[in-house]
Amino acid sequence: MPNKITMINAVWMVMMTGMLAATVALYDQKVETSKVYGPYASARTSVVSQY
Repeated sequence: MPNKITMINAVWMVMMTGMLAATVALYDQKVETSKVYGPYASARTSVVSQY
């Protein structure tokens, strides 16, 4: 039977792998430009530089 540290490491690795897979699955979708409101990321430098 594996010792306690090995079990903790195995559980931690499974949790991190699951979280990474969920993040990739959720954020890998293409965002339609019609649903994006506000200035694009390239316009932010000009907006911030006004202040």
